Amino acid sequence: MPTRFIDISRKENSIAKSTLIYSYQEPHHGIVQSTSLLDIPTESLTHITSFLFPPSLLALSRTNRRLNEHINDDNTWYRAFINQFLEIGPESDLENERILLLRKSESTWRKEFIMRHNLRRRWERSRNGTITHSPQDTAIDDVHLMSESGLLTSSIQYGIVARSLPLSGKVLKGYLDAAGTGLGIGNPNVEFTPNVSTCSLTSDGGTARAFWGKRNGEVAVTTAARVMDPGRASSKLVRCKVEDHHDGVVNEIALDPVVSRFVSGGADGQVKLWDTKTVVCLWSSDKQLQSLVVDPFLKVSTALADGIIVGVLNSGDILLWTSSQQSDDFSSPTSFVQHRIVSPISKEQPSPQDTFVPKPKPTTLCVRRHSNTTAALLIGYSDHQFFYRVLVDLTCGKYETTAFGDLSFGYNSIVEPVFAAQPDDCSFIITGDQLGFVGIYDWDIPKTSSFVAPARRFEAQEDGPVTALAWSSLALATGSARGTTTVWDALTLEPLRLFSSPVPRAAPGREVGGVSKIVIEKELLIIIADNRVMSWKVGQVHSRDAPHKSKHARTKKNPLSKGQQRYDLHKDINESKRELEHEKAYTRHTMGREREQRSTLNTLGLSESEAVEYVLMLSREEEERRRLSHTIDEGVFEGDFEDEVFLPVVSSSSTTHGSPTSASNQSSSSSLYGHQSRAYPRAARPVTNEKVQVSPVFVPEPMEAGVTISPLRIPTALPSSSTGTRSLPEVARGTPSSYEHFPSISSSISSSTGSLEHIHSAWSTPLRSAPSSQGSSSPHIDTPMLRTSSAPLSSASVDVHRRSQEELRVPLDLDEIDDDLKFAIELSLAEARSRGEV
Repeated sequence: MPTRFIDISRKENSIAKSTLIYSYQEPHHGIVQSTSLLDIPTESLTHITSFLFPPSLLALSRTNRRLNEHINDDNTWYRAFINQFLEIGPESDLENERILLLRKSESTWRKEFIMRHNLRRRWERSRNGTITHSPQDTAIDDVHLMSESGLLTSSIQYGIVARSLPLSGKVLKGYLDAAGTGLGIGNPNVEFTPNVSTCSLTSDGGTARAFWGKRNGEVAVTTAARVMDPGRASSKLVRCKVEDHHDGVVNEIALDPVVSRFVSGGADGQVKLWDTKTVVCLWSSDKQLQSLVVDPFLKVSTALADGIIVGVLNSGDILLWTSSQQSDDFSSPTSFVQHRIVSPISKEQPSPQDTFVPKPKPTTLCVRRHSNTTAALLIGYSDHQFFYRVLVDLTCGKYETTAFGDLSFGYNSIVEPVFAAQPDDCSFIITGDQLGFVGIYDWDIPKTSSFVAPARRFEAQEDGPVTALAWSSLALATGSARGTTTVWDALTLEPLRLFSSPVPRAAPGREVGGVSKIVIEKELLIIIADNRVMSWKVGQVHSRDAPHKSKHARTKKNPLSKGQQRYDLHKDINESKRELEHEKAYTRHTMGREREQRSTLNTLGLSESEAVEYVLMLSREEEERRRLSHTIDEGVFEGDFEDEVFLPVVSSSSTTHGSPTSASNQSSSSSLYGHQSRAYPRAARPVTNEKVQVSPVFVPEPMEAGVTISPLRIPTALPSSSTGTRSLPEVARGTPSSYEHFPSISSSISSSTGSLEHIHSAWSTPLRSAPSSQGSSSPHIDTPMLRTSSAPLSSASVDVHRRSQEELRVPLDLDEIDDDLKFAIELSLAEARSRGEV
C-alpha cells in the first residue's frame, strides 16, 4: 500500500518559527545564544508584570503554565497593585508615606486589585443621575444614614427629625420631635420644638434614636422602632428628671457606639453621664469656675469602653476624667479621676491689629486609648492653622503636646480623623483649610520639636474653602463653600467625579449654600447643602464587547422625537458650558487676588500682620505730608486771576458823570474787550490764599402778584427831568449768562474799518450808571464787573458815545410808563445807538 510522502523539513521549519515567538538569538563573545522569555529571572518578570492592569494579567495567565504560575502568585498582584495605585516601583522600599492611606478590604491582593480597578472604572464612567430632595424647611444640622433605603436628617431650628428615602427622594410623612407628640402629620409649623440647642442621631437596625439637648438644661431621648415603615412606625420620648437638669444650655452631646451611654456638656460648667434607655444621670462633674464665673463646656467626647471622658472649656483648658471601673458601672462619682490640661494655644498679649481676628474655637475633639497607661487626644480649632495631639499619662497626669500644620497654610475649616481599625492599618488625619487645600497627616508620628508637616497635600477646591470631608477605603469626597463636591481616588488622590451644587443658583447679592456634610457608604454618596440632600449611586458600566440585544427583543419606544432629543441635548450642553464659565470666572475673581497677594507677601518675606503694619505706616507718612503741604486742589485761588483784569464794583448811587471813578471805569473798560468776545461778571481778587466760595447772586422770588420786572438788564439809568428828576428803576440782575441771549446789532461794515474787531456795537460797550438825584426812589444796585477786551477804542467812538449819552437825557414821566413800554424804549434806544443815529 503506497504511503504519502511527508515533508519533514517543512514541519521542522514551522516548529522553529513558533519557538521564535518566545526566544531570540543574540551574539555573546562571538557565540550565538538563545534567550527565552521564560528564562529571565522571576524578579525581572515581576517588574514587567507590575505595569499591567488586571485584564492584561488575566490574559497573560492563559498563555502557558509557567506564566500562569507566576500570575497566580499573590505577590505578583501585590506589586502590580502598589505600582498602579500608590506609584511605588517594584524595587522601591515599601516603607513609604503613600502606604498611609492603604486599607485592605479583601482577603487576597488579587481580589483587592480587581475590585478597586472595577470600582474606579465605575466611578469614572457611570452615567447614573443624581436625586435631590428637601426633607427639611430649614438648614440641616445633622444626618445619619441607616441604610440605602433610610436617611435621618435633623433641624435644630425646628427641633425635628425627618425621614426620607435617598434613592427615590421620597419624604415620609411625620417627624420625630423633642416634644413627644409622636410622628404627627408632617407639618413643621405645628410639630416643632423651638428650645432645642443640640441633637445627635444614631440607629440600631431598624430602630432610630434622637438625643436632644435643650436650652433649659433638659436632656431627652426619642426612640422610634421600625422608623422607615410608614404604617407601623411609632416613637417614644423619655425625659430626664428635673433634679438632673443642667443649670444652663446644653451645648454638646457625645455618643459612644460601643456602650449604651452618652455624655452631655452644658453652659453650667458641668459634664454629665447618662443612661441611654432610662435617661438617668449616672455621674456629674463639679462646676468649673474662672474668676468666680462659670466656665462652660464647648465640646465633649468619650471613650467609655476605656473609661475616658474629656471636655474642652471656653477658657481653652481641657479636662480629662478616667475611671478604673468597668464600663457598665459608673454609679459612683468617686470612680473618676480628673486631669487638667492647659490650652495648647499659647496665650500671648494681643496686639492692636489682632483686635479683629476671631478667637479660635474648638470644632473637633476625639479621645482614644493610646496604650495601657496613656490616652491620645485630638483637638482641632476654627480660625487656626494647627490642630494638636495631646498624649496624657493616666497614672501621673503628665502630658506632651504635638502641633500639626504650618504657619503658611490657611486656617483649618474642618478636621476629620481616620483611626486604624486593624493592627496593620495606619491612623491619619485629613484637614481642609480656607484656601481650598487638603492635607493628610500621620497620626502616629513621633513627637518633634517643630511642627509636623503633612505627608501629602494637594489643592482640592478652586472655588472656595473646603467645608466638608468624607473618606472611605475606596474614595475621598471634598465639598466647598460654593456647593460643589469632588470625588477623589482614596489612594492615588486623582479626581474621579465632580458634582455641582444641589442648591439652586442664589439670587444676586445672596450667598450660595455650601456643603455642610458628606456621607460615603460603599457605593452610595450623599451630599448635604443647606436644606437639600443630593444622593448618587455608582452604576454598572457595560463593556463595549457586551452582546447586543436580539433583533426581536421588545424595546420601549421613546415618546420624544429625535429632533427634540437633539435639541434637549444641545440645550443641556450649553447650560453646562455656561455653568462652567460662571464657576471659572468666580474662581478667578475670588481666589486669584488672594493667591496673588499671598505670593507677593512670600516674595517680600512678609506676613499678613507685617504687611498691614507697613501699609499703616505709609498711610501715616502720607497724611503727615498732606498736612504739611499748603497746596489746595479746590476753590478759586490767586493764580486763576493772573491773566484777568477786573473792574471795581461801583454803586450806581455814588457814581457821578465826569467823576474820576467814572473815568477810570471807562478807561479800564476800553482796555478789556480784546481778551474774549463777551463779558461776564467775576469775583474780586482774594486777599489771602484761602478758598473762595463763588455763588450766584440771590434773587428773591415774588410772593404775591405785582408788577413784573423785565428780565433784560438795564445797564444805565435814564436821568430825570429838570423839574422833578427821578431815575428809572433798575432791573435786578440775572445770571451771568444774560448777555449771551442778545446778539450784537450793528450797521454794515464801514470801509474805514479793517477787521471785525473794530465794529462798534451798543451791546459790546460797557455802560455806566447815570447819576441819580438825592431824592431818587430807585433801588441801589451795583453794576457787575465785566471782563472786556484790552484793545483801545478810537476817539471818534468815544465822542459818539458821549453825545448819545447827552441826547438821551430827555424828560420822562416814569410813573405813567408801564413795564412793556419801558422795555420797547430801551430796545429802540439800544438799536439806534448801535446804528450811530443818536
